[in-house]
Parts: sequence; structure tokens; C-alpha cells
Amino acid sequence: MSVLSARGPPTNLGHTVIAPSESHGPRINLSWSRPQQEKGMIRGYNLMYSNNKDQERVYTQTFGPSIFSWSVDVLGGLTYQFYVRAVTVKPGENASLYVVIPEYGRFGSKL
Repeated sequence: MSVLSARGPPTNLGHTVIAPSESHGPRINLSWSRPQQEKGMIRGYNLMYSNNKDQERVYTQTFGPSIFSWSVDVLGGLTYQFYVRAVTVKPGENASLYVVIPEYGRFGSKL
């Protein structure tokens, strides 16, 4: 494998669901760590996600090499698919995560 090769997936991809409040709807806080495979210099990370209601629409976000967490606004009652990958000269393997968001009632209580 050359120095320019894509890396393995980021490790420790995890999440915390943040219940809605008076000032915002439900959110997911994602976090990840550097890939174990240390080939090439990481230029950044790509986050891609969609939900089961509108699978054709894929949201993307690009981060610098020192960003390891991000919060995403979500809708209650849906399942989200998240993919994070490190990028050197080309993208590496995806780490993936599926999260079911609870349905919330008034004032953030789960239904």
C-alpha cells in the first residue's frame, strides 16, 4: 500500500441523541477517532447521512483533520444512516452507524 492510499475507517464512531428543547429540535451528536491505519496524511473527514423517509437525499459535510465530533439536527420517529470517512489524497473506508430517533411529544418527552 502506498503513502497515497486511502485509509481504513475512522474508529469509535458513536452518538448521543439530544432530546428537543424549547430552543431546538432533536439532535444527534456524532463522535469518531482517527483510523487505526496510518497511511498518508489525513486532509479531512467526510460525513454523509440520510434517513429512511427520504433515502434519495444524502446530506454531506466536510471537516478539517482535527474535527472529531459534529451535531446534526434530526426528526423524531425516523432512522438515520451516518457514514464518516477519512480523506488523504482519496477517500478511505466508511465507518457506518444507524440510529433510530424516538418520537417526541411536547417539551421533549418521548412518546
